[in-house]
Amino acid sequence: MGCTRFPGPRRAPVTVMLGLATAGLLAFGLSRARAADAETRVFTVRVDGKKAGEYRLAIQPQADGSVTVSAQSDVRVSVLGVAVYTYRYTGREVWKGGRLQHLESSGQEKGKAFAVCADADGQALRVRANGQERRARPDVWTTSCWRLPEARFRNGDVPLLGCDNGAETQGRLQYVGSEQLQVAGQAQTCSHYRVMKDVPHDLWYDAQERLVRDEWVSGGHRTVVELAGLGR
Repeated sequence: MGCTRFPGPRRAPVTVMLGLATAGLLAFGLSRARAADAETRVFTVRVDGKKAGEYRLAIQPQADGSVTVSAQSDVRVSVLGVAVYTYRYTGREVWKGGRLQHLESSGQEKGKAFAVCADADGQALRVRANGQERRARPDVWTTSCWRLPEARFRNGDVPLLGCDNGAETQGRLQYVGSEQLQVAGQAQTCSHYRVMKDVPHDLWYDAQERLVRDEWVSGGHRTVVELAGLGR
């Protein structure tokens, strides 16, 4: 009984091998470029002029064109050494093509826990918040306001999705003007906007349209969230 002969490995044409090598180098360079685009933004939180905590944003572009934004906040307001307000937040947002693809968050406000999850589902967002599920419009702007929304929502009504309660509300975003700010120790020209959320918020964005300052008054107390450091 004769032995079956299997053909030996075929050598790929030189042009194919060069093409694969070039593709590999391009992919490597692209991944390096995306890694270089990643950044961490550290904000100081002040209430009535006193430091009350920090807020951290990690912004990571992905290979598929999406952007992942991870956030952490820990705020504690004390009077005579006694905590009168506490807030902790951990969140993750995934954006692609200017639209929210995924949101998950959890934390506590004044000791009361919250949890929110939202996912793109066809022509809507499926939102699950604190044990309840509903659908929201797909083009919402999250209340993290980490980046300016689509141009069509500037100087007009803007749909908002609460990061810590999952509520969909109608806000209004108004351009105030261009202003010089000290951002992480450097002078920058920033765009000043005002948005109505639960209370009016004044927001400033840098040339990359990323948040550098958020300021509002609630219950007679002024809170300022200001960029203090930027890492890449």
